[in-house]
Amino acid sequence: MATYTTAAGAEAGLLANLDYEETGSLAKAKATISAGRAWLILRPVSAADQSSSLTLSHSEVRAIIEDARRYVASNVSTSASTTGVRFLSTNEGFRR
Repeated sequence: MATYTTAAGAEAGLLANLDYEETGSLAKAKATISAGRAWLILRPVSAADQSSSLTLSHSEVRAIIEDARRYVASNVSTSASTTGVRFLSTNEGFRR
């Protein structure tokens, strides 16, 4: 998992992983959550520079995080069951 120390780094991580649905990547969805959470912490709600001001949309990033969480939740059980290793014991049809 990446560690984000700047808002620009968190934003780059967020943008780099937003294609998790198109690529079917659970790892990218989890990285989206991490980058989004870092972005929320590192970015102010609003910023002003002389006469111009910029209001950042924390609600949009929260929505992205929730979408990624739903994607992870819906895909964890299916990927875990298809990639898991099964061990047979003598009680489960193993021939003696």
